[in-house]
Formats: sequence, C-alpha cells, structure tokens
Amino acid sequence: MSTGRTGQLLLRTPYLEGEVFLQNGQVVHARVRSGEKVLEGEEALDLLTGIKRAPYRFEPEVSPPHTTLLGGLAVPARLAEAEAQWRGLSLPVDWGYVLRLPAKGGAVELGPEALRVLAQVEGKRIVEVLLAPGTLRLARILHTLLQMGALEAVPLVEVPPASLLVLPIYGPGSGVAYVDEALYAEWARAIRHGFRLRLRPPEVVMEVRPRPNIPGRLGLLEEDLRRLRLRRGDKAEVVPEV
Repeated sequence: MSTGRTGQLLLRTPYLEGEVFLQNGQVVHARVRSGEKVLEGEEALDLLTGIKRAPYRFEPEVSPPHTTLLGGLAVPARLAEAEAQWRGLSLPVDWGYVLRLPAKGGAVELGPEALRVLAQVEGKRIVEVLLAPGTLRLARILHTLLQMGALEAVPLVEVPPASLLVLPIYGPGSGVAYVDEALYAEWARAIRHGFRLRLRPPEVVMEVRPRPNIPGRLGLLEEDLRRLRLRRGDKAEVVPEV
C-alpha cells in the first residue's frame, strides 16, 4: 500500500483461496472461496486476517473484476480491529478440521445464538462455518463452543482402508490392535492427530499400536479374537478413525 502498487495478492491453503486487489496502493476488492462458497468485501478481509499462515504471491498490474472496498485508511483500521479480535480467539490453525459433537457429552448451558450455530455445524469443516456473513461473530461462537466442550474439531481423515490378515498376539489384555510400524507411521503422517482403528466387519473400534515386522498383518490379542470370532489368516478391513 505504501508504495502505491497495483495488483492481486493471492493466498492459498488446502481449504481456501483468498484474493486481495490493490489499485495504486488502495485496497479495492477482497474475495475468499472454498468449494462453492464465496465471501467478498470487508468480511472477506476479516476472514483472511484470521489465517495464521499461508503461502502467498503478488501478481502485479492485475485489475479487480469489480470493487467491494473503498480503500483509504478505513481498510488498515478494519484489519487492525479484526486482528485484535482474532488474537482473543482459540481455533485450530487448520480450518480444514471437521466439527463434531464430543463422544462423551456433558451438560453445558448455551444461549439461543450458540444453540442455533451448534445445530448447524456438526460434520462441517471450520472454514465452511466461517465463510459466511458475520465471520467474526461465528468465530467467537465456535471459540466458545470448543472451549466449553460442546464441540470438538478433528482432522478430516481421507485414508483408504487396508485389507490385513489376522495374526494372533499371545498375552493378557484386550481392546488393542497392532499393525506394522510402517503402516502406522504412514497413517500418523497423514492424520497428524491421535487416532484409533475401525475393523469392518465386524464394526468395532479399538486402540491401535505399532509393532515391528508384521507387514500386511493385523495383530489381535487372544481375548479379542474370541470376542470378534476371528482366527489366524482371516481377512479384516481396517481404517484409522479420529
């Protein structure tokens, strides 16, 4: 802005694309898109201010498709105000996380607005909720719901199922499945969050741990083998689940 540049500032993350257009140093248009959802103008700036890190580039001499901002000192003033509000909020850095009701629910007291938001956000990504009119208000409500434990945010798991042969693991205990270290590490890199293992069939979720030298195998303790009616050499389809 201070050098009077004209062009397009592009920001791209895995979950959204943002554009800010400058004309002779004046911010004249802002746009954010995620999937089919689009936000423009001042609220697009509010949303972009909340992104903590993103790759960006500047394309000089690119003209805006139209104007949604008046430029001048009002733009940096709005950015400073939005930044101050974002600093007081605690949301996951990755807005691609999915919102869901906690598995172990408790009693919480919520106001009418928070209840309306809660009823609409389950199964949606954070960015889908924020990319709407009233961005900062929605961010504050999400912050409150997450802090109170009325919602939790988890990664969107897009890992294909693996077909493994059942291998008996001798010893006491139950409720734990073992997979090869390499497969466990592959899942951990993809998910970057704690996860468990879903076996299908039968549809059961278990704790999962890495074990060396069992490629293509699913290690199950004797008690679990009996409970799940599985034997050595049976095939089981497994997929990690947060």
